[in-house]
Amino acid sequence: MVSMSKKISACLLIGAMALSMFAGCGGGSDNSSAASSTPDASAPASSTASSAASTVEPVATEKIRVWSDNAHEKALRDEQVQRFNDTIGKEKGIELEYTVYGTGWADTIKIAAQADDAAELYRPNTTPLEFVESGYLLPITDFPGGDDLVAKYEGSLITNDHIYNGKVYTLPYNLTTYKYVVNVDLFEKAGITEYPKTWAEMRDAAKKITEVGAGVEYGFGLSLKSAWTLTSGMTRQNFVNTGHIGFDNTELKFKFADFLPALQTISDIISDGSVLPGFEGMDADQVRAQFAEGKIGILNAASFDVAVFTDQFPAKCEWDVIDPPSFDDSGNKAYKEVVGGTNLLAFGTAAAKMPEKCMEVFQYFYSDENLAEMYEHGLYIPFRQEALDLATKEPEAKNFAKFASVPNNALVLPMPSATVLTLEGDPYDVMFVNLLSSKSTNLQAELEAIDQRYNDCVEKTDAAVMENYRAPEGWTNK
Repeated sequence: MVSMSKKISACLLIGAMALSMFAGCGGGSDNSSAASSTPDASAPASSTASSAASTVEPVATEKIRVWSDNAHEKALRDEQVQRFNDTIGKEKGIELEYTVYGTGWADTIKIAAQADDAAELYRPNTTPLEFVESGYLLPITDFPGGDDLVAKYEGSLITNDHIYNGKVYTLPYNLTTYKYVVNVDLFEKAGITEYPKTWAEMRDAAKKITEVGAGVEYGFGLSLKSAWTLTSGMTRQNFVNTGHIGFDNTELKFKFADFLPALQTISDIISDGSVLPGFEGMDADQVRAQFAEGKIGILNAASFDVAVFTDQFPAKCEWDVIDPPSFDDSGNKAYKEVVGGTNLLAFGTAAAKMPEKCMEVFQYFYSDENLAEMYEHGLYIPFRQEALDLATKEPEAKNFAKFASVPNNALVLPMPSATVLTLEGDPYDVMFVNLLSSKSTNLQAELEAIDQRYNDCVEKTDAAVMENYRAPEGWTNK
């Protein structure tokens, strides 16, 4: 009986002869030339491999642009981008170009998208609804590997925040928390021994700091040029008092009037002269810079401001973090603290030209390893626990742990935009700015009028569309 090893050897010999004959016919040469084209079995393996490798076509390098407005993470992100270009980029033929834009980002990206000149990957302004409806974005699952990536976030994606018309367009990257920062030096200078726990105490503290500051230092900071500092920086902090950020996702009803105690106190602080002058024309970065210089006692802030006061505008004062104040004079809060599941990137239409390479970049930006590194530097609170588990150390960034401390939290839910509602007139954030700029004498009536105007639009909006904004099962604000 012929042994199995001899059978295999015979098969290999027959196969080698067949390949030799095929090579001879294809080349139009005799057997000797065909034989000479077959690698010498006695040649070193490395030599054979080098010969084979030299015939492989080099990977064509293509540039992929990524645009963002996340200035606070730029230094570390630039390092990660360089690592990508030196490793994965070289292997896959990708040159990653990362650009961070400052003030005016919303207009910048919208104009570029309209001109079909936006980057392959970019962070849509706030929620991507307008960009999806305008055809400026492509679903993640349209790209190779997209289904597997989306599956990692199952149960965490929200309609009209990540999902539109049943398709996923972006993914949550990190948690954003909302509190207040205080200048410890100015509190001590004013003789204030306890941080404010209520809005009434906020006004008192701002007044004392301003009086002692003698026209140099002021108790409170505002930046009305950046309207979002009143929406994200006032409504979100006061979720602990209202249970919503302006839109009740259980009743599907707008309730801006619920924020009267906070808005009225801010208006009173302005009337007291306790706000840093020029706030009407200051943007967010300008007022942050003034806080870092030690000129402001109290300022609304979010977890990303840790990086701002560490790298972008290094604080020259001793500063601390306090929880949002209560409407109730007892200091009690009726609801959880709200946290935002912030999105990082989405695919622009230009990504369709290089789907595999663009997905490679998208996955790199969203990788747990990179996010863990961001956490270690005090830049982000990871959305995925898997990323947090990869962190090898606690962040050293000043006060980051206090921003990250939100043991009793609720994920913020989206509210229908003015576009969805076909609202006529100014949106609520602009109205808030106008109310504070004009020093309205009847804020309650003004807020109720805004509610009425918005809720009239809700009544006229398709019920099926509004249902997309209902709180998902299991979500609770208490």
